Amino acid sequence: MKSLYGLTLICLIFSACDSANSSHPSVQYEEKKKSLRESETDNPLKFLKVKGSLRSNIIGQTVVEGEIINNATLVSYKNMKLQIIFKDADGSVVEKDSKVIDDVVKPNSTDNFKVKLSHVKGASTVLVDITGAEVD
Repeated sequence: MKSLYGLTLICLIFSACDSANSSHPSVQYEEKKKSLRESETDNPLKFLKVKGSLRSNIIGQTVVEGEIINNATLVSYKNMKLQIIFKDADGSVVEKDSKVIDDVVKPNSTDNFKVKLSHVKGASTVLVDITGAEVD
């Protein structure tokens, strides 16, 4: 008789464990994941950041080097449109330029870029901003 009670108890424990792993948490997870993917797809500028610096090379070109940081969890981005603004020592805008970086930046990663331009006279600082991107 004790073995029958023991067997019943073991069956109850296993059936209770099975109900804890039902499909409901998985469905909720997939819905949250889908919602996050939609948010990252619809708002790439919210998840992309850029840093840049300015220097001149030995042949007189102005070189802008930097990195694009993708803080998205699920979505990769490509064809990032950069707005590059060159300023002089007083902070006045000397020149503006736009470039497209066609690399793919994977989720939670960083991509380095380098843009070479003809010499920008009087530029002492550079501001780089992302104005658009496509989902890969």
